[in-house]
Amino acid sequence: MPSSHHDAHPYGRSSDDVRRRDQRVRRIRRLRLTQLVFFSVVALALVAVGAYALQELRTPPAEPGVIAEKTFGTGAGEVTCPEPGALPLEPADVQVTVLNGTSRSGFAGRIAEDLTARGYTVAETGNTSKAGARATIVYGPEGYLAALSVQAQVGEAELRLDDREGTAVDLLLGEGISNLTEEAAANAALAEPAAAPEGCAAG
Repeated sequence: MPSSHHDAHPYGRSSDDVRRRDQRVRRIRRLRLTQLVFFSVVALALVAVGAYALQELRTPPAEPGVIAEKTFGTGAGEVTCPEPGALPLEPADVQVTVLNGTSRSGFAGRIAEDLTARGYTVAETGNTSKAGARATIVYGPEGYLAALSVQAQVGEAELRLDDREGTAVDLLLGEGISNLTEEAAANAALAEPAAAPEGCAAG
């Protein structure tokens, strides 16, 4: 029985019991609030990670083994005129990048293998949206004879001059091309003296 009227509780509990009960309630509330904040932060982090992962999945990866789509300089240099009677460069002296502008997967790789078999050095393969109907060969001011060498392998192809340095060229494959020119015909074209490019006197 309580020793003092002041220590008694109307429901038969001491004031100390009530204080301890109140303290436990406050601690439980603080714990629950802390847990709520923690799990809210975790949920927001998971939402952010999920959104990032979804964005990554929606972005198509580059085709394995190829470079990203290539862009070209808009400026055109002044072509270096070849000597009269000059021949297209020998395949061993030409470095070419092969870019697929068609809907055929792996097409640049196949053409690159064929060019390598004919003695060309393939620097890279990749994709492009800049190809014409058949094929386009992009070359710099010093690369005219190299461009003619590659043109001999693909037949009719547009020649496009830009401002790159050196003799390396890019071959842009369009929907109108399916294979290289027959090797005998290509060799015959390589043996023909180069026609003078626009702006150069004919040899």
